[in-house]
Formats: sequence, structure tokens, C-alpha cells
Amino acid sequence: MFVRLSPNPEEQRIDAIRQLPLEPMEYCRKWVDIDPARGYRKACINALAQATGLSPHTIKDWGTNFDRRPHYIPFLLRQADLLNQFKQLVISQKIILPPNFLTN
Repeated sequence: MFVRLSPNPEEQRIDAIRQLPLEPMEYCRKWVDIDPARGYRKACINALAQATGLSPHTIKDWGTNFDRRPHYIPFLLRQADLLNQFKQLVISQKIILPPNFLTN
């Protein structure tokens, strides 16, 4: 059994960030590109739907600035944000996944 006495500072930083909420509009500003042909709000709703697993119709009911969203959504969006950042690191090959990395 492996027991770590104290996490390193970077691990502590990630754990602290994981606990911070990320509001829907902040998530959209960070991850939604403005596409004039599509419309920003529609693109934002689709991005939120993809990140949360909820339907776009449900997200539309949260209001213009998504302020009527359920209380758990900012924490779910923080997790999605961290995964998006991780994905970018893998795509840019700054992180190389081992061959046996979560295959199922």
C-alpha cells in the first residue's frame, strides 16, 4: 500500500481549483468560439449541454444569463473545464497518455 504524507504544491493547487465553482457564462467565455453564422447564445447552450449531459431545451430554461441554473452546475462545469484543459494538453502532446490509460 502506498501512503503519501503530504501532497505536493501542484496537487494541492489542482485540488483547490476543483472546488471552485465555474458559472455557465464564465464557461462559455472560456470555451465557446464566437461564430457569426451560428449565434453565440446557441453555441453556448450547445457547449453547456455537452458539458453537463443535459438537453439544450433544459439549459434554455435557465434564463438569458443562465442565472436560474441548478446549484450543482457550476461545480460540474469546473470539472468539465479541467477535463477540457487536460484534453488540450494531450492534443498538444505536452502530456502523453500511457497505452493502458482508461480503455473502458
